[in-house]
Amino acid sequence: MYLSKLYPTPKSFTENEAERFTFGSSVTAAVSGLDVLTSQRVKYLWHRFSCDACELTLTEGGEDFRFTIGRGGCTLNPEDNYAVRADEAGICVAGRDKAGLLDGIKTLVQMICPVELAEGRESFYISAAEVHDAPEMGFRAIHLCVFPGTTLYRLEQAIHLAGFFKMTHVILEFWGTFRYECQPALYWEKNSYTKEELAPLVMLANSYGMEVIPMLNHFGHATQSRSCNGRHVTLNRNPRLSRLFEPDGWTWCLSNPDTYKLLSEMRAELADFAGAGGYFHLGFDEADSFATCDVCRKRVPHELLAEYVNRLTEDVCGMGRRPILWHDMFLVRDGFPEGGWVMANGYIKECYKALELLDRRIVMADWQYEYRGGYNPSTPYFIERGFDTVICPWDNLENIRTLAADVKKYGAMGLILTTWHHLENLLPEAAYWGSCAWSASERPDGVGWAESACFLRRLHDAEGSFEASGWNFCEVEK
Repeated sequence: MYLSKLYPTPKSFTENEAERFTFGSSVTAAVSGLDVLTSQRVKYLWHRFSCDACELTLTEGGEDFRFTIGRGGCTLNPEDNYAVRADEAGICVAGRDKAGLLDGIKTLVQMICPVELAEGRESFYISAAEVHDAPEMGFRAIHLCVFPGTTLYRLEQAIHLAGFFKMTHVILEFWGTFRYECQPALYWEKNSYTKEELAPLVMLANSYGMEVIPMLNHFGHATQSRSCNGRHVTLNRNPRLSRLFEPDGWTWCLSNPDTYKLLSEMRAELADFAGAGGYFHLGFDEADSFATCDVCRKRVPHELLAEYVNRLTEDVCGMGRRPILWHDMFLVRDGFPEGGWVMANGYIKECYKALELLDRRIVMADWQYEYRGGYNPSTPYFIERGFDTVICPWDNLENIRTLAADVKKYGAMGLILTTWHHLENLLPEAAYWGSCAWSASERPDGVGWAESACFLRRLHDAEGSFEASGWNFCEVEK
C-alpha cells in the first residue's frame, strides 16, 4: 500500500504485498448501481489517486452494486457495508447499496501504488488485499456556514474532504449569502451568491453520495449575521420589515403571521435548491430576546414556542422532511449531575417547559462543546423523552472523539460536526474527524494535518492556485 494506512480505518484489512494486480495508463471496470454523477466522481477519484496518470473507463454490467476489474471477485458478509478484494487476477468492490459501493471505492483508490509516472511508461499496482467494513453510525453530517467572507473554493474543499471520508450529509447554512427570490432584503447585495453560483456545491456533495440539508434559523440568530459584529442583514437594508422580529432584531417574532409566511417561502426556496432529501435544519438556538415585543409578551412563552415549533414540524414533514432543532432552548442545567458543563438556555422565559409539548418527529441536535471523557448527561435525557438525537461537537479534538463515541454508547441517531467560523481550523483535522465519525469507538491518534493535506491535494484540484490550495490564505502571521 502506497499510503501508510487507510482512512477511515476499516474494521478488517489484510494485505499480501507479495502478490499484485498491475496496470498502466488506462483500466476498465464493470460497474452496476451507480448513476451518471457518481460514476463521474469515481473516475475522477481514480484519476487523481493515480497522480493524474491513469484513466478509468466504466462499463455497465455485473451484479448490483459491484465494481469489477479483470476477474476480480469478493464476498459481502452480512455485517458489511462494503467489501474489497484484490489479487493478481483482478479487483472487486461489493456494496450493500449504492452508498456502500461508493464507500468501498473510496477505500480502494487509496490502495493504488504508483511505480512509474513518466509519460508513456505509466505503471501502477494494487497489492493483494481484502477489506470488510461498515460504519458505527448511519447519520454522519458536517455543518458548513456560508458567510459573506466564505469563498466557494473553501466550501468545495470541505465538501470534498467530508465526502471522501464517508460523511452522509452536508448542512448548508447561509448567513445573508443566499439570494432569495421571495425578499431581496434577506441577503447582502454585494456579498452573496446566486443559486446558479451555489448549485455546483450541491452537485459536488451528491457526487460523493451525500445529501444536502438546507438550514434556516427560525428563532434566534434572525440577523443572519454574527451578533458580535452588529449587523442585521434584513434591517440594515429595510427597516420597514422590523415587525418580523423582536425589538432588538435578534429573534424572529413568533406572533406575527407575516413572519411565518416569509419563513415558509424561504424554506421552499432552500429545499428546492438543496434537492431531494429527508431533513431540514430549523436552527432554534440562543433566542435570548424571545417574547419581548408588545404582542409576544402577552402569551405564555413556552406555550407560544411549542405551538410555533409544532406548526413548523407539520409543514416540514409535509415536505417529506424531518425538522432538526438545536437543543439548548429546551434544556436547563438543574438536575444534571456534577462533573461537567451543560449547554442549556431553557431558563430564558422558561422555554424548557415546551419540551414535553413538542412533536416527537423532531430530531434534537445536542450541541455540547465542553463534553469530554465520557461525560454526557443531555443526550440520554433527550433520547429517554422520545427524541431521535444527533450529537454535535465543534473543533476540540477530544470533544469530537468523545461525542462520536457517545453516539454508539447511547444509541443516538448520529453526529453533526459543526464548523461555524472555524472552518479553516477543521480542514487540517479532516482525517481525524472523518475517522471518528466512521468508527465511533476508535481513537485516531497520530492523524493530523499532513494526512488531510495529502488527501486535499488529491481531491480538490486547485489548478496551481495559491489561494485555492491548502486551507489558510496567508503564509506569514501578522
